[in-house]
Amino acid sequence: MPPTDGPSPMRRRAPWLLGAVALALLAVFGGAASLAQKPAPAAGPVPMAVLGDSNTHSYQDRVSFPPGSGLRGGPFQDRTFQWTEVLARLRAGVIDPGPWEIVGQNRVVATLGELADVPGARSPRKQDYRYNFASSGAGCSALTQGIHRQVQPLLYTMGQDAPRWRQGVVIVRIGLVDMADPAFLDQLSRDPAAPAQQHVISVCLDRVGRAVQMIRAAHPQTHIVLVGVFDDSNDPINFGRWHSRAALDNISRGLDRYDTGLRELAARTADASFFDDRAWFRDQWGARGPDGKPAYRDVNIGDRLTVTLSLGDAPSHALVSDDHWGLVVNVKWAQAMSRHLASVGLPVKPIDDTEAQRFIEAQLR
Repeated sequence: MPPTDGPSPMRRRAPWLLGAVALALLAVFGGAASLAQKPAPAAGPVPMAVLGDSNTHSYQDRVSFPPGSGLRGGPFQDRTFQWTEVLARLRAGVIDPGPWEIVGQNRVVATLGELADVPGARSPRKQDYRYNFASSGAGCSALTQGIHRQVQPLLYTMGQDAPRWRQGVVIVRIGLVDMADPAFLDQLSRDPAAPAQQHVISVCLDRVGRAVQMIRAAHPQTHIVLVGVFDDSNDPINFGRWHSRAALDNISRGLDRYDTGLRELAARTADASFFDDRAWFRDQWGARGPDGKPAYRDVNIGDRLTVTLSLGDAPSHALVSDDHWGLVVNVKWAQAMSRHLASVGLPVKPIDDTEAQRFIEAQLR
């Protein structure tokens, strides 16, 4: 056969065929709804989208965390709310995270959607708010890469009613999957400039930067909040480690590079801001003592509840048994985020202490 100057007809048709197969499978598996959503009304509450990992994935998701699984609060799951779920309840009609629904496709369909570059292909399949693209286990690369990529389906969804997102917000809270492993922190405790760890941080900053660039190019007026990384030396599972002020300071200095990078990214990006997660935590709970051992404050909710920085499913623990933030921390974090959104000019009334206490106490039945 004589040589040709271009791809064969079959190869030229391959992307089209793959796309057709992906769309057909999306329909078969019931995932096409997220690819053909009707435009939302142009006026109304502030649309809020979130990108992130398990700290932002809704706890009431009965697809990912079915009753009896013991996850996200175990026997207290139905009253253990994650921070976006708190905002949806306490600022209903003011903040709009999208309708509560089952969204996303299974791995096979999502893989085909990625290969065919179907813009709205979304994974994993979960029960959540439509504008919540976070998924458990997502690292920084998942913002724009892989079958669980978040930015591309976000932009597709925002594009269904672009004018409405001029007064909207996208909150990016990611990084713990990459920067919370004890081995990672242990290296930083010895050398905050450890090359391997700083490379991981650089890659995360690059991924977040790319996500911001993509969002800003498509939606120049949507506000973007970049949330700093949490210092997981403050997680109760790590209380037996790093009993040295010098080691803890090294971890903090190592993580500073990520937060500094986010601050600088927010400063040079129009309509963007930085939320300091580590500063918020210190303000709520304090820190370890001079000897590196736990010296945290308890948090009191009225006279009915005292919360300790410990693991357990009851609301008296800061973290649930599967090592995610519990009810009280999520309410307090949602309160802080409502204040932040108000401070950057979005029409969101901050959640006050009375509202937060009333909401928490309503779950103590």
